[in-house]
Amino acid sequence: MTIFDRLLAIILSYSSSKKNLFHVMPRTIRLLYCICGVALIASSSGFAPSTCTLTNRSGLKRLHKVSLGESTGESNDTGITVERILESLPSTDTIAANLSEGKLGERGEQYVIAQFGLLLFITIGNVPFIGDAFSTLLGPTLLLTGLFAVYKSAADLQDNLSPWPVPTSPTSGRGSLINSGIYSYVRHPMYTGVLLGMVGLSIVTDSVVRLLLTCALYYVLDVKSEYEETKLVEIYGEEYESYKQEVEGKFFPADWKNVF
Repeated sequence: MTIFDRLLAIILSYSSSKKNLFHVMPRTIRLLYCICGVALIASSSGFAPSTCTLTNRSGLKRLHKVSLGESTGESNDTGITVERILESLPSTDTIAANLSEGKLGERGEQYVIAQFGLLLFITIGNVPFIGDAFSTLLGPTLLLTGLFAVYKSAADLQDNLSPWPVPTSPTSGRGSLINSGIYSYVRHPMYTGVLLGMVGLSIVTDSVVRLLLTCALYYVLDVKSEYEETKLVEIYGEEYESYKQEVEGKFFPADWKNVF
């Protein structure tokens, strides 16, 4: 008995025992219910597509036998068994022959070692001798570096500080183009600090979800910064275009030599 036979038998048994409930169902639910039944009948190994009807009495009789656990007298050659799965795989002799083929050191062993090494580390969730230091040192370092970058960016912006991507207009007496301090290394250092801080927090708390959300945050900040720069070009024109050419890095320095 296949899984399709069992599911179809459950549907038919449920329809018989809950006949009144079926008739008071909303029309949409009843339609979906019938579609599922027809789909299971069509998928069942004991039915041909040409005889897949709800009025097929021999088919219904067979299904009631299946639901009662009785033998239908029909052979089932389409079932999935462990033996058939194993038979579909290459033999151990073939695998051994493939492993021994080629010269040692010329078969790309380094890639296989790296592949299965990383799979092992991912499975156990740690890197021996390095994992503890990674979470203990790198996480807090990135978090503190990010906080400092956010602070320094806010300090350099002064009266320009705003959460909106549309910059403060110079006509208000507060807006001006900042291209000194930390802004002489990257164009959006505050976003850099936020991203570094969130990556550090993800490592410190050992949270994959936080790390994935940080990736989504990176995308949002990237789109936001593009919109922000279009507005900066509208306000400052060639002055901001020259600044973009001078400072090529948006979130991270294009040339680390200038940083150190």
